Order: sequence, then C-alpha cells, then structure tokens
Amino acid sequence: MPAATASDPIVNRDFAEKFLTAVDRPFSYGVYFLFHDFWAEASQETIAAYTKLATSLPGAAELFEERYLADPITMGDLEACGPGTLGESFRHFIVDNGLEVNLARNYQDFNEELSQAGTLDRLPDELSYLAVRGFQVHDYLHVLTGFSSKPLGELAQSAFHFAQLQFPYNAFRIAVTTAHAAFVNPALSVDVMDALMAGWQLGRTCENIQFVRWEEELHTPLDTLRDKAGIDVSTYRSF
Repeated sequence: MPAATASDPIVNRDFAEKFLTAVDRPFSYGVYFLFHDFWAEASQETIAAYTKLATSLPGAAELFEERYLADPITMGDLEACGPGTLGESFRHFIVDNGLEVNLARNYQDFNEELSQAGTLDRLPDELSYLAVRGFQVHDYLHVLTGFSSKPLGELAQSAFHFAQLQFPYNAFRIAVTTAHAAFVNPALSVDVMDALMAGWQLGRTCENIQFVRWEEELHTPLDTLRDKAGIDVSTYRSF
C-alpha cells in the first residue's frame, strides 16, 4: 500500500456524501444514521481520540466498569412521585410531548442488531455502551436543563451533551445543523447559534450530570437536583 501524502483526504469521501445528504435534509437522513455509518470509514486515530475523551471524564470510569443500564420504569412508577419531584416532571415531559417512557429499549435492540450484522465492528465497546446509556438518560437531562423536545430544544440539548461528553453523535448533530444553515437555509442562523450557545454554555458551567443514575432520583425535588448541579434555568433561554 502506498504511503499517505499531504494531499490525501482525511475524511472518507463516501462518508462525506452521507454527511451532505443529512445536510441537505436533516429530518430525512437523521444524525443517528451518520453515527452508525461513521465507524466503518473513520480513521483509527479519530476513533481512539473519541474513546479517550469519553473514558477520561470524571465519573466515567465507574460507569464503564459496571456497564450500568437501568431497569425499565412504568408510568405507574412516575405517577407515584410527589409534586415537584424529578419523577413528576419527567412524567409530564413524556406525556406532554408524546414520548416513550423507556426510549433506550428500542435503541438498545437496534444497536444490537447492527452489531450482529457487523455494521459496528469498529465502534469501541465503551462508546457503544455510552450511546445506549445516553438514550436512557436523555429525557431526564431535558427535564433538568429545561430544554424542550422541539428542534431548537433538541439542538440546545445536543450542545449541552457535547460540552460535557464530546460524544460523536452530538458533534455530528451540531455539524449537520450548522452546515444546513450555512449552505441551505441561512435564515436559521441566529436561532441555531442561540440554541447552541445556550446548551454549550450551560454544559460547560454546571456540574457534569451525564453519569448520574437519575432513575434513582425520581422522588427527589427537581429544584434540589438543579441546585446541586448548578443549573439555574432563569439565567438562560430554555428554547
């Protein structure tokens, strides 16, 4: 095999075409497709860098060692939570937005199907696990930050996750959305950047809350959890 030269592409061009497909129509070719497509063609250096970032964060070592995944919860579990608790707020978020109370279960099955098919052979175990656990805690973190499930709220939430984890899924979402604003719909630019900045700044200034077992805090007052994490929802636009 000939040695690489300074003019050789770094980003695989087949993957770049898929990225541009997402940039063209972000809601038709979702970022989760890019996340799964990425590993087949990514450089080993980039994969190693993402893995190092994820595993070196404070609080990550215990989570990765235990591979903790919460048991499914029911709406009955949430209905038993008192006023003002995380559980009550989580129930309202799920019901008001028509979401699944156990979002991660379907993704975990999808992840396993892709793994068995060989699609994710180069996805490190740590990042595969973190993707599944990330789906488990995603909506809890929406409740804690106050960001909605609408497109700009999801963008702000993604920037929040990226600030705390530097996880590739969130990097791709930010890249796709900013590229779409730049090359397709510049009228989105102000709202997109405002959402990104709100999520990013919150993620950088509050405590890292990615590795908490939020399922064990359902009966804790939401305000108590926010105060402990340094989240003051009155100081930023919630989208």
